[in-house]
Amino acid sequence: MSKKFNNKILVYILMIVAGIYVLVKLYQYKFTDNTLVVNIVNIDTSKVTKLLLYPVSEKRNEIKFFKDGKDWKVNKGKITTEPEANTVQNLLAMLVETKTQRLASREKSKWGEYNLTDTTATQVKVYEGSKLSLDLLIGKFSYQQSDNPYAKMHGGGGTGTTYVRLADADEVYAIDGFLSFSLNRQFNTFRNQVLARFDKPSVNKITFRYPGDSSFMVTLADKQWMIGSQKADSAKVAGYLNSLAYKNASSFDDNFVPSLNPQCQVTIEGKDIKTVTIDAYIRDKNDYILNSNQNSKSWFSSLYKGLYSEVFKNKKDFFTDKKKK
Repeated sequence: MSKKFNNKILVYILMIVAGIYVLVKLYQYKFTDNTLVVNIVNIDTSKVTKLLLYPVSEKRNEIKFFKDGKDWKVNKGKITTEPEANTVQNLLAMLVETKTQRLASREKSKWGEYNLTDTTATQVKVYEGSKLSLDLLIGKFSYQQSDNPYAKMHGGGGTGTTYVRLADADEVYAIDGFLSFSLNRQFNTFRNQVLARFDKPSVNKITFRYPGDSSFMVTLADKQWMIGSQKADSAKVAGYLNSLAYKNASSFDDNFVPSLNPQCQVTIEGKDIKTVTIDAYIRDKNDYILNSNQNSKSWFSSLYKGLYSEVFKNKKDFFTDKKKK
């Protein structure tokens, strides 16, 4: 009788333990898996017509990307211009790939801790026609340094986490990556910054035009760079072309209106490449405006010892020190 009684007690205990186990699993599911949104972004990138950005770095002033026919334009205040190539596509791709890592908070009172209030967060709104398909706030970023010395040696030193929330929800989510840095940027970083793009090995002539008689050409003949009848320093010519082959500028001057022809000009020519022309307008002895035929709607300001002197060289810059002319 005692043995049967003990067996009953054992069965009851096992049933209670099993019940507790089930309850624990249900509780964990309710407060982890069920609250973790795998994908909080649901947009059809092919239908997107407008993207509004309110970066903290611009004091949350609106930056507007919008479709103009088949092309994208970017606007801030009175300035409407071309964005950097593929900017909108890259931003949309980054948003679509956003996946939550974990639920950080469900409390509105925690927004400030994660820089996700209406005044401390960068905000992005995505429209498909007139439909608002995404309204997301991007807040605090944290970086976790890797403890793996091997990873550090190979450039994998750590991981980044960005905290976000949907504008109409209280929940704060942690996501992998650097979304904060991609969206919290100033207006000029989204603009077309191209000054020059060309295939360096295809170049065979560089022409510098200046006022007076200081103009000159650098030409390639039989694998030797020449200035007139004199041999130029090929390493210096190569260095110049290397610095200019993928050249950007960011010092936009949106108020400049040319009233005269450019005083200085550089042209880059070669086999199977379109001629690149960069003009310079002299406003003062230390105040220049540069413009390129590869980005004709953008004007860039420069001091003499700046962008101007990087592009516009003197003849002596292409000779060795002993042969400067």
